[in-house]
Amino acid sequence: MARLLKRSALLAGIALAVAATACGKTSTTKTEKVEGAEWNVTVCKVVYNIDGDGQYTVADTARMNKGLKKLPHTEYTIGWTMPSADGKIWLVAYEDEPILSEKVAVSEVWSIPSYDGDIQVGFKFADAKKWETITRENIGKRLAVFVNGELMNAPQVNSEITSGSCSVSIPADKIHEYLPNLDLEKLKQ
Repeated sequence: MARLLKRSALLAGIALAVAATACGKTSTTKTEKVEGAEWNVTVCKVVYNIDGDGQYTVADTARMNKGLKKLPHTEYTIGWTMPSADGKIWLVAYEDEPILSEKVAVSEVWSIPSYDGDIQVGFKFADAKKWETITRENIGKRLAVFVNGELMNAPQVNSEITSGSCSVSIPADKIHEYLPNLDLEKLKQ
């Protein structure tokens, strides 16, 4: 019986060591606070994604732009989002009239390993109630999010957001264009 308990304890110890080693080797989210950075953020409703899911590579843009010039543009604009670190880019048609436009203070950035080199940048809208209404009314739809006039992302709204929180993804090699004082090395450690 004592031998069985020792063997069980040994197996449990090995399992814990393997789990600890595996956890130590997995990448985790790194977060850094940001102070003093302000952006003009505008949100527009996406009318529709162009051609199915709307996701392309940067190499597709010239071919698509040629065809898009033939379309009438009256109440919407067609635009490309910023390419992600993996080269994916979204083509969306969005309403010309913004549904929200605010100057926001960037609060934090985080690096998520599964985002393939994109850095998430978080901020909050001062008008949290308006953002709550916008997200509630657009569940299952995409919104075009602009930072300082640049179409950054067109995320799908999955749920109502009551806190006013929002974020955009920016490739690590472009982050200093938007946050010049960010110490990117801290996010890699």
